Amino acid sequence: MRVKIIRILLRLVSRIAQRLPLRFAFKFGAILGALSYFFLPKRRRIIMTNLKFAYDDKKTKAECKDIMWRMYQNFGKGVIEFLRLPLLTSKNIDQYIKVEGMENLKNAVAQGRGVFILSAHFGNGDMLAAFLILKGFSLNLITKYLKNYALNEFWMETRSKVGINLLYREGTLKQIMRHLRKNELMGFVLDQNVREDSGVFVDFFGKPAATLDSLAVISQRLKTPVLPSFVVRVKEGVHRVVFEKHLEFEEKGTLQESIVYNTQRYSDVLERYIRQYPDHWIWMHRRWKTRPEGQPKVY
Repeated sequence: MRVKIIRILLRLVSRIAQRLPLRFAFKFGAILGALSYFFLPKRRRIIMTNLKFAYDDKKTKAECKDIMWRMYQNFGKGVIEFLRLPLLTSKNIDQYIKVEGMENLKNAVAQGRGVFILSAHFGNGDMLAAFLILKGFSLNLITKYLKNYALNEFWMETRSKVGINLLYREGTLKQIMRHLRKNELMGFVLDQNVREDSGVFVDFFGKPAATLDSLAVISQRLKTPVLPSFVVRVKEGVHRVVFEKHLEFEEKGTLQESIVYNTQRYSDVLERYIRQYPDHWIWMHRRWKTRPEGQPKVY
């Protein structure tokens, strides 16, 4: 019964978001963001801890709170945009997405070895995904199951309607390689904490952060280019998608040293954008949870 009620509520909210004029829909999104800010105190504490740790207390408490408030506002608007994804078409997508570096994407695809779309929980990644699909690219996203069944069902269903092929983390390596060999795009976020045995430590905001090494491993094995790709909100309803020049795997010493080196390169790109647009990144994850031996816990 609980799952059924949640399912009905999600569909109701989705229909409302799709039928409201855009400016009213975004006001609704701003309210959602504000409610998330006020009613999720645990997440607020994590965000403030992350901001203080990342910036070495160089930002005042007021500055950190301002970043957090704007992050939640962007988050709320992003929820509305996610609910409105089914309204996007090949005819109207250019109204909402302005592109920089399209030639970089085309050059990477032209190599014929698939392309990793490197990004983070930054801006509205679902708008980027919808743009790529509507422009005729085959896109796959690595994702995970949400704990709430009804929410997970709705989230995956909405993404699938747009045409995104979802790959669940469990047993994805062979699937990833198969899709890359077909010269498809593979979305890959590299900004969350992992266990020490699942990645390597690289500097992120000057602090060691446990980071997945599989992106570098597969890129080395298949010679797949890694294309940094980001979505920046220009104004309500309009985003700027930036495709940077792709990164080739670089050999540096041993294979393990090369994997660490390239993972650091990928992480540096993410950090550069987060520093430039701190309110675009979702600071609510425990990014520095796994610590090198002997270092104190952050959380």
